[in-house]
Amino acid sequence: MDDRLVAQGYFTYHSGLDAADQLLTLRRRPTALFASNDDMAAAAIAVAHRQGLDVPRDLTIVGFDDTALASTVWPPLTTIRQPVAEMSREAVSVLVDAIRRKADGQPALAARELMGFALIRRQSDGHPPAEPGAPPARGRKAAS
Repeated sequence: MDDRLVAQGYFTYHSGLDAADQLLTLRRRPTALFASNDDMAAAAIAVAHRQGLDVPRDLTIVGFDDTALASTVWPPLTTIRQPVAEMSREAVSVLVDAIRRKADGQPALAARELMGFALIRRQSDGHPPAEPGAPPARGRKAAS
C-alpha cells in the first residue's frame, strides 16, 4: 500500500479539510476517497469543489456513520450506516454482565459481536474517469 494515499484525520470537519487537501494535491490524485466519518467526508466534498472537481464525476467520496449531515451536503453523501442503538445496547449488556461476574468472583468473559451495516447510496459516488481529471468513460455515467 502507498502510504501517501492515507491521510490522518481526527473525526472532525477541520481535519477532513486538511486530509483532503493533502490527498487531492498529489500529482496523481485519487479518483475516490473513503472518510472515517461523515464530517470528514463533507469536508472532502468542500475541498473537491474548491479545487473545481465535480463530485461524483471526477471524484467519488464516501463517508461513514450516516449522520444527518450526509443528506444535507451537496451532493448528498454516500455513506455506511451502522446500527448505533443496537451497538450501544450490546455494549451496556456486556458491561453489566462483566460487573455481575466480578461481583460473583468470576472473571469477565471476552465478548465479540459482529453487527450488520448498510451502504446508503446517495449522489457522491460514481464510476471513476479513465484517468484523473478525464470525463467518465463512454457508457459510464455517474450515480444520481
